[in-house]
Amino acid sequence: MKSSILKFGLSTLALMLMSFSTFTLTGCEQKEKVLDVETPSGELEIERDKSDGSVGVELNKKE
Repeated sequence: MKSSILKFGLSTLALMLMSFSTFTLTGCEQKEKVLDVETPSGELEIERDKSDGSVGVELNKKE
């Protein structure tokens, strides 16, 4: 009885660890803030992805 509970617990623990590691590896993107400008009329933010070097620009106008 104890061995079946132990096997079930170990298999559950192994499944949880594999799921956690999958989410950790595919987690967040590595971005570096290149420029962040705030003006009375809006904001400009430029970020660079560290993994592939792509650049993203975000412009928010204040109304």
